[in-house]
Amino acid sequence: MARRRRAEEERSMDALMDALTNVVGILLLILIVSSLGISAAVKKVVENLPEVSQEELDAMRISRDKTLKNLQELQQTHSTTIENLPTEEEAKSLITELEDFEKDNSELAEKTSDIEEWMQKVEEEEAKKEESATKVADADTKNRELAAILAQTPEVEVKEATIVAMPNPRMADDRAKALYLICKNQKLYFIGDPYEHALKIRDVIDQNFDDLAYTETKTGSYTYALKGTKRAANDSFAAITESVNLTRSMEKQLESWTATNTKWLNRQGEPLTDKNVVERLFGNEDRKEFPIHKFRYDLKKIISFFGDGKFGPKDFRYFVSKGGGDRIRFSVGPREEEGWTTEQLLKEGSEFDTICKSAVLNRGTLFYYYVAPDSFDTYLQARSKSESYRIPAGWSVWDGDRLGLQAVPIQTTTSYNLDSIPADEYRKLTDKVGKFLIAEVEAEITNFDERVAAAVPKEMTDPAEKAEFIKKLSAERLTFLTTKLQTYALAPFQTSLALTKANGTAEVQIEIHPPEIPHIRVFAGANPPEAPKPEIIEDTKIGEKPGGGDQPIGGNKLILD
Repeated sequence: MARRRRAEEERSMDALMDALTNVVGILLLILIVSSLGISAAVKKVVENLPEVSQEELDAMRISRDKTLKNLQELQQTHSTTIENLPTEEEAKSLITELEDFEKDNSELAEKTSDIEEWMQKVEEEEAKKEESATKVADADTKNRELAAILAQTPEVEVKEATIVAMPNPRMADDRAKALYLICKNQKLYFIGDPYEHALKIRDVIDQNFDDLAYTETKTGSYTYALKGTKRAANDSFAAITESVNLTRSMEKQLESWTATNTKWLNRQGEPLTDKNVVERLFGNEDRKEFPIHKFRYDLKKIISFFGDGKFGPKDFRYFVSKGGGDRIRFSVGPREEEGWTTEQLLKEGSEFDTICKSAVLNRGTLFYYYVAPDSFDTYLQARSKSESYRIPAGWSVWDGDRLGLQAVPIQTTTSYNLDSIPADEYRKLTDKVGKFLIAEVEAEITNFDERVAAAVPKEMTDPAEKAEFIKKLSAERLTFLTTKLQTYALAPFQTSLALTKANGTAEVQIEIHPPEIPHIRVFAGANPPEAPKPEIIEDTKIGEKPGGGDQPIGGNKLILD
């Protein structure tokens, strides 16, 4: 039995050894195959590696050497740091010392926390100190200059006090004529009547019509009426007119007008019979009254023409600028090198003395002074001189370079020389802008519906809203066309015809008063409306007049004292 068991164990061991041998063999085969695959991969990688030059190899070696050297230094630094680290006992001692330091110096920390704020204050004080030093130096220089002047100035004779009348404020008479004076630069400047300067500037502009007229082609009114003293049915002043006969010789002169056709609408939008310009002006008559108009001026040209005080009398300059609406205004600026000193104005027989004597002869004349802070003494001397002639006067403090002279009281009429209107130049401009406006009228009529439809906003998509927009805009554009645009187009032709007969002087209204310049208007375009006018919702309280606000009472006034 034992022998059999031993034999079976030997057979089992043999079988186990055979199995192990097989496993080892398989593993060896796998290892060999893997080695072959890795070798092939390595060979492939090596074959695909880029060639390295000797220079690149040397650079790589240098880089490797530097890296090794840096590594050694870092290792040395690390070792040194470890060696110098404090022991646990030393660390505890340092912590204790730090806590004591913070405790002892807490007050110092509080004081130094706002050091930046204190530094800023120091800088500000230093800047103020420098500024003060500069002012002191300037003041010292001025004091020295004044001391030198004072040393050469004779002692002033002290006069006895004079009796000064108490002020007696009162409104200037509406019929009075105000003459203006300026006290500035320690001198007196006599300006006089604002209307004289305004009308003088008007005449200069008229004399330079060729250079200053508005000659571009835009939609709008190119003319404005010269209004006379007769009142119209609506109680306004009507334009002065001139009667013109349509003779054969005139028809020959107007051949270019007869060749220009006009398409007109009545106020209901119905087409009128087509006529040429002459037929449209005269109708079936040979004699017609035409209003006398003036052509408008170019604002930019006028301002450029007068420049920065380029023109003016001896003592002051004229300055021209835009006024309200289509108007222009002027102001005056005294010339520093001109004017009268106190000694000159007080001298017997001086220009100012002559002006005072003339003012006495013209009853209702008053003086009004504009006084700059540097010339109050000059004003007192001049005022004393004018009061010696019993001329009423008033004054205001004024500190500026230019003064707009307000016309007080208001003058209503003046004479106008119709011969000053350049008829030939008006005819040339009429041929240009008149025909342009007639073409605009025809274009508006022909393309009326298309232009109204094009004005509808793109965001308006509701059909009912669009229809209402078109309805309102059509009515407003038709009104503009028949009451304004067609009138604008005929006005230049009417003016040219009236000027063929107009001559001499005429009494005309002054509708614009200084500092705006009468009888001068600048061009302002007027195009057909692009949208209906918004509805105005009245919100007037009971007992309050529409418009509200404080309204001026009694017009412009001068207060005398």
